[in-house]
Amino acid sequence: MPTTKTRRRRRPTEAQKARSAASKAVANEALHAYAVTCLSDPAEMEYFREMAASVGWKADPAEPGPGYSLLNVMLLAAQRRPIVHCGGYEYWLTQGSVVARGEKALATFRALKRAGDVEEIADDEQAPGKRRPRYFVKRGTFDVTQTAPREKCPHCGTAPTGCDDTTTRCPDTCAVFALRPGLKPPLALVNALMADQLMDDADEDDADA
Repeated sequence: MPTTKTRRRRRPTEAQKARSAASKAVANEALHAYAVTCLSDPAEMEYFREMAASVGWKADPAEPGPGYSLLNVMLLAAQRRPIVHCGGYEYWLTQGSVVARGEKALATFRALKRAGDVEEIADDEQAPGKRRPRYFVKRGTFDVTQTAPREKCPHCGTAPTGCDDTTTRCPDTCAVFALRPGLKPPLALVNALMADQLMDDADEDDADA
């Protein structure tokens, strides 16, 4: 009877661990700065809720279907505003668009897949004895505002000059860039998420003291 060999996962090198830690630190700093902005300005807070509705936020990251955890929506917004509709490079090709030349991918939290883990993750308090989800920061997400049409835009009529044109974009006034209607996350939930970012930093400061 044939046996199936299982491949062992390679352990990350010290250099890889250092890069991962640096990426997490940058992401957490961005979250902290954006939390301060939103908590001190009601208009910014409301704008975030509108963007979350447009992008498609999920209360449960493990829930099937498209969308992003609220923490990841916050991380995306911390890197670029507005965010309207997000996806990976290949996703935009299927939508008749292409990532415009010179645009940089946005980072999101991704979980290291493991039995029982959720899709994305965070450092929330876990039940005693429960293993904390392991996650990393990965760049690979682009907003629609970072794309250019591969064919004539049905909204504004903008068309590429050729099949290799990745620079001709729709004007900022094009409807494709407008925030999409959707269910906004509850204000109390957003306030709690933002406050958590400040608490996490305070905990780290205490640990370093």
